[in-house]
Amino acid sequence: MKRFPWLSASLLFVAYATFGKIVISTAYLWTTLASAAGLGVVLAIILMHPLTSSQKMLMKWFRSDTVAFASLLVMAGFASILLNWFKIFLPIIMVLTAEALVRLDLQTAEYSQSQALGILVVIAWLGLGLSWAVATFV
Repeated sequence: MKRFPWLSASLLFVAYATFGKIVISTAYLWTTLASAAGLGVVLAIILMHPLTSSQKMLMKWFRSDTVAFASLLVMAGFASILLNWFKIFLPIIMVLTAEALVRLDLQTAEYSQSQALGILVVIAWLGLGLSWAVATFV
């Protein structure tokens, strides 16, 4: 019997609920909430093959010194933007790390890729739904 990673799943749930609270405070509620729900699906799909896909992509990308240099310049620019707007990016980083933790725990527990995808999407949507329900009804 597979053990479900309750601790990391609850961390992901709290991360999405916190992210949802920030999203709901925007002016365009349904657009941003739909975008956040879509982000949950996209992140779950990206994390289906977390190590093999990344390694293949990086090996192809960094074959040329020019491409590697340009990539480092872009990453440095993104890092400066991230540090400048840290308050905005912090919830997204929190969601990314929590989702990666749950994905690794599910992989360790030998869940299939489709099961892990479904679990990640359900947790993401439950967290966003909770934050919407609290903002709407409380």
